[in-house]
Amino acid sequence: MRSDVTYLESFLDHISSFPAELRRNLDLMKDQDKTCTELFEEMTKLQKEYIERAEWKMEKLEIVDGNSIRVLGTDDDGPTVLPTTEELVDYIYEHDTLKRIETIEKDALQRTAEKVAVAEQSHALVDNVCKRLESDLIQIEKTLQANGGFQAPGMAKVNDLAAVQVTPGSPDWILAKVVTHDPTTGMYRLSDEDTESNKIFDLPQSQVVILGGLRNLSKGETVFAIYPDTTSFYQATIAQVPRKSTGGGSFVMVNFVDDSDENGITHDKAVLLKHIMLPPY
Repeated sequence: MRSDVTYLESFLDHISSFPAELRRNLDLMKDQDKTCTELFEEMTKLQKEYIERAEWKMEKLEIVDGNSIRVLGTDDDGPTVLPTTEELVDYIYEHDTLKRIETIEKDALQRTAEKVAVAEQSHALVDNVCKRLESDLIQIEKTLQANGGFQAPGMAKVNDLAAVQVTPGSPDWILAKVVTHDPTTGMYRLSDEDTESNKIFDLPQSQVVILGGLRNLSKGETVFAIYPDTTSFYQATIAQVPRKSTGGGSFVMVNFVDDSDENGITHDKAVLLKHIMLPPY
């Protein structure tokens, strides 16, 4: 991919013809379905009528003297006719009708095979786009990690700090600490970091963001940060890039949203880098 082309531009170019191709295939399958249904109905009708006529012809036969069969309408005093199996088949056989049924069946089977082929082609189109998207996402993640703009979940360890969303869909995120993590189910058990709370949360991975790993935050970038003297996350903007503190950790100066004083001035506040996460949505 050229350096001046973004992943999004490249991906959009790759799928530019995809909607039209997929729509064309879906329309073709729909038409094939309609035609197959009509052929099946015609074939079923012809088969039913053929069987009804065969039954009617068989009913025109009568048993004479308990074991002989002759065609009704012949002279009762005439000789008894005992037809062979071949003669009975010829008696009810309709060449043109059976030929038509056979032709319809072949046509329907061919159209069904074509529909399956189109469906497989459509699946391949979608699969190709999904694989391309997955590949691009992996590359984007690597790029963001290299630039420090991606907060990778990584493998959670006991006592790792995390931002948790206690209620699904809620805008509220609070600080917690990992107690246990089940990689198989993705479930976390976490303890509330509020010193006045003894709450324990059992939450799915979708409601947990493991903190740490952020680097190279830019001035003006939107983040979520722990408001001083609380354990709650609020939206903020980076005012100064991360700096090392005398204690060895790193801190960031941020401006919290809706945090202006009585004079309408929003003051920078220092937040530990480990208490910051990228927007969770």
